[in-house]
Amino acid sequence: MFKRILDTTLDYVQGVKLLALFDKDGFIVEKTKDQSNKSDEIAAEFSSVLRYIDKVTTFLVTGKMNRMVIECDNDIFYLYKINKYYYIIGVLEKNTIIGKLNYVLMMLEPELKKELDI
Repeated sequence: MFKRILDTTLDYVQGVKLLALFDKDGFIVEKTKDQSNKSDEIAAEFSSVLRYIDKVTTFLVTGKMNRMVIECDNDIFYLYKINKYYYIIGVLEKNTIIGKLNYVLMMLEPELKKELDI
């Protein structure tokens, strides 16, 4: 079921190289379109970063992080928080319309939460 949700996102948003649903410990629940086979490594590394960011945003009283975009030389890393246990990570081409990706994921979020039983 998660794969269908991720595939629907890919259908609506051009330029997405990888989408993966992972838990707070960095374990992949579902992934799609991973030609580089780096999704496991990315999820593990980002889980450490997320714990740190949650501490920093709590300390700064800005509230918890919901989305994060990191623009690199070649690609963009995109992180979408579903709740404190699950995240979607994306690797995007530089010309991907991030607002459209935000919108599609917000529209699919209730279905995703239902599947995750949260």
